[in-house]
Amino acid sequence: MKKSLLNALPLISIFLLWNAPFIFKGYVVQGTIFFELLGLEISLFTFLSVFAIYFRRLGALYLILSLSSAIFAIVFGVAGSLRFVLFYLGALAIASRYFLSLRERGDLAVGSASVGLLLLLLVLSTSLRFIHLDTLQSTGYLYSIYSDASPAGVPFTYAYGLVFVLGPFSLTISPITAFLFPLVAYLTSANTFLIINTFRTRGVTSVTAIVVTAIACQCENTIGIVSGTVSSLALSVLPYFIFISVALLILTNVYLHRPRKMRVPEVNKLSMLLLFISILAVEFAIVYTGMIYNLAVFGFSSFLTLFSGFLLGQMLKINWRMPVYIVILPFVIQTIMFVPSFIREALTSPSVFELYTFAGMVAGLLISLSFRNRNVLSKITIFEFVFSMETMIAAVLLFLSIFSVSFFTGYSEIAVVDFSVFILIVSLPLMWFSNIYLLSARAFGS
Repeated sequence: MKKSLLNALPLISIFLLWNAPFIFKGYVVQGTIFFELLGLEISLFTFLSVFAIYFRRLGALYLILSLSSAIFAIVFGVAGSLRFVLFYLGALAIASRYFLSLRERGDLAVGSASVGLLLLLLVLSTSLRFIHLDTLQSTGYLYSIYSDASPAGVPFTYAYGLVFVLGPFSLTISPITAFLFPLVAYLTSANTFLIINTFRTRGVTSVTAIVVTAIACQCENTIGIVSGTVSSLALSVLPYFIFISVALLILTNVYLHRPRKMRVPEVNKLSMLLLFISILAVEFAIVYTGMIYNLAVFGFSSFLTLFSGFLLGQMLKINWRMPVYIVILPFVIQTIMFVPSFIREALTSPSVFELYTFAGMVAGLLISLSFRNRNVLSKITIFEFVFSMETMIAAVLLFLSIFSVSFFTGYSEIAVVDFSVFILIVSLPLMWFSNIYLLSARAFGS
């Protein structure tokens, strides 16, 4: 422990070098905002140091700091603040030196991936933006987020946020995003490489194992990306999705370090039949009461249709085995069902609505039939693939809504967001649960 504390001391030097632009008046700072920044930085550096020391990841932390220092040096160079580039190059040299001496297996891959994913999260959440300037200014500006927006218009995740402007770059951070975005980036990267290394150490080389690994990693990456997509919206329950994403990533990390065998519950056909009838009754009630014209309820009804088709396939007595690639067809059907013009036609034309419902049930039926005569591992892999696609489509719709892209004619941005929220609420937890079962089946067998 004492040695780890000594190895963490250079973090103080890096911290001071990073703040050189503020110490030497390279930034115009609004009021007492610098003290807020200083408190946030001290808290963040302390958190990262304790985290790295406790989990023995100082090497990865120094790599992340070295890559971040290089990025800051490039940003200041592009902005024309060349006198500050040297400070960040100094931080780069210190961090690189300690990374090379402290690195452990996996630090290079996890650290590099974490920085890349962090940049992606900043861009997706619009925390990092690029400004068009006619004249490049080498002086930076630091001010409160409330200078540009009223408190009511600021998302929960950006409360007490700070805005950095330097040249063509604008970065908005808050206490929540400053802690959770790096944590999401690190956990997503660490979980991904843990999954890959777990299968690699077991000597797994089959095509099935490769597919399982890819889908399991996709789940982790999807959860991480969703957290960045939803964090910038001040609508509905979306800001809280970042906390859900972090919780799921932490639970996955805990499971990967302490795996245990999970059992898939078996459901008899009578229970399936009762559930199938209940779903049909709910769908009828949604249509009969006119709630179907609400875009969010329509999305929920579409999921019920898919699930009813799945249950129908489980109740049918079919012994022959369908090719696994048939699962691509339900994915194509799902994608078409998300086309805005098709949804609009389904809500205005009874015949198109019947076709839409039939297509959803066929998609669920094909997914169910692809389960026939397959082991648990294959079934869970198919299940997770389907729901990861649902989640990614919902994330795309959310991301387009951030930029107010009008692709649902006749519906407000809030209606589109609520539509996506219903999909996320259903698909994200199901995708995560199926991923845990997938890892269990791969590790302990069916």
